[in-house]
Amino acid sequence: MQKLIIASSIATASAFVAPTSTASASTLKAQESMEGPTVDPWYMDGKEPDLSKIRGVFPGKSMPADYGFDPLGVAAIDVFSSGDDDYLRVKNYRDAELRHGRLAMLAAAAWPVQELVHPWLNKALDAPNLLSDGRSPSVLNGGLGDGPIPLALAFTAIMAGLLDIRAIDIKERTGYDKWIPGDYGFDPLNIVKGASPVAFKNMQAKEINNGRLAMVAVACYVAQEAATGEPIVALSEGLFTPIIYMPWFQHVMDTAFGISSFRV
Repeated sequence: MQKLIIASSIATASAFVAPTSTASASTLKAQESMEGPTVDPWYMDGKEPDLSKIRGVFPGKSMPADYGFDPLGVAAIDVFSSGDDDYLRVKNYRDAELRHGRLAMLAAAAWPVQELVHPWLNKALDAPNLLSDGRSPSVLNGGLGDGPIPLALAFTAIMAGLLDIRAIDIKERTGYDKWIPGDYGFDPLNIVKGASPVAFKNMQAKEINNGRLAMVAVACYVAQEAATGEPIVALSEGLFTPIIYMPWFQHVMDTAFGISSFRV
């Protein structure tokens, strides 16, 4: 494990520095003969998987959406007690990343929607206002202990636990070598049913990338609302206001209507 961490640190640093001469290349070859290949670890090699292999196993131990970027060497840290099996450890990391990414994608959509809809729904149903100055309840905004929110959080925790149990069962039945991170047998729309290896790999990469973007977006939501005290729908009004209510759009339409009326 110590060698793996050292190799990860060296590979991360070398990813940003290219050899400048043939002498440096010969030095690397000599070093390889003494200490083994000095290449990036498989989980951050940035290579495309060999799609001619069986779908679900990362051929050549390359992973979708692997761009060779791990400057802190996080993938070399073993928190899952995987022993010497670094392949299994990184697959567990990918599974955790997918879970967080999926939850973040839901949150990135639900956060502004509830800030837009809740005030209207609150008045229509004569229900208590659960927003904090128009902001979604969060650790920094407060309000997590109001109304039915604690029950919703408890329900989410229970569902996460049930998902963990199902994930363990799927791993044991499928086998850790063929197990696909994030695959819980739930695809009601049959999005990947019958997909070719190329299409399946592309869908995996798209989900990872969208999940990563959503995690950054939710973090920005929290930071912006905590720093300004304003809801995200007010801070980024252009993203959440229908175009027909935009002053510039109304001005364009009024001008166009006036010109048409004048010509008539």
